[in-house]
Amino acid sequence: MKSGLSPHSTVFRDLDRLIRGAGFAPDAVVARTAQYHEALREHAPLCLQAATALLERRGARIALYTGFVVPEFFPQGENDGPLGTVALARALQRTGFSPSVHVDRELVDTTRWLAAELGCEMPIVPIQVGTPPPCDIAIAIEKPGANAEGVLHTFDGRPIDGGSQPIDALFTELSDHGVLTLAVGDVGNELGFGGLSDLVRLVLPEGGRCCCGCGSGIAATTGVTVLVPAAVSNWGAYGIAAALAVLAREPQAALLPIEEERMLHVAAVRGCRDGIRRRGVYGVDGIAGDLSVRLVESISHLVNSAMK
Repeated sequence: MKSGLSPHSTVFRDLDRLIRGAGFAPDAVVARTAQYHEALREHAPLCLQAATALLERRGARIALYTGFVVPEFFPQGENDGPLGTVALARALQRTGFSPSVHVDRELVDTTRWLAAELGCEMPIVPIQVGTPPPCDIAIAIEKPGANAEGVLHTFDGRPIDGGSQPIDALFTELSDHGVLTLAVGDVGNELGFGGLSDLVRLVLPEGGRCCCGCGSGIAATTGVTVLVPAAVSNWGAYGIAAALAVLAREPQAALLPIEEERMLHVAAVRGCRDGIRRRGVYGVDGIAGDLSVRLVESISHLVNSAMK
């Protein structure tokens, strides 16, 4: 891989700063995400770690998983996850990979609409828990992860009964067979946070307790090779896509602001709901849609500057 850029180039540090939500997300969310980054970062920005791990396997078959479906709150799914998954899948296509997207059945049609909005074609199919697809890399984006008692939870500690298909066992099996695993999440109840479960319990009241009586809280216990926490999971996926664009010198791999605007509208029309407001609105995780578009604009500026 030849990028002509130092691994510690400012662009990657700035990407991490943006996906942490600095200037775009509520202060409490930014502070929590910064703690997660500090615990994981080691010597390189997280977007850079993820993009480098991917590009070392260029040409690989990649299965991307998403879907946060809760019958009483998100019967047609949450809009955080599918947008980022489609954007990252397109970036992977444009940098030499063969991606397929696997979503909860309630989200299949919406995800296909989102892919069409980005002008890309790829397999988009319902999750089949018992039959892992042949892949070399597996990525989970905003997918609920099981706690120590095997229970999936919403961010505020409610058990997920029906809806989202659990994929913890699937990722464990793939990892045991040498498949590279990555994940993007925001709170800590998502698959991938296993290595940070103690920290999740420390920084979140719901981390160690919940509303369902299982006694284990929302902290997910399944880990992955590379975890990228973000203020909004979609933003983490956009950051990885941008890092791929910079490292591979392929600017069209990055998401454009107008594309984010269109996807947010499509998701709302299709019944995909904001995860905080739990309604189909122009926004994500309680954050106004215009702010999310502005964040993507900032990411685009970083990519364009790096290309120069």
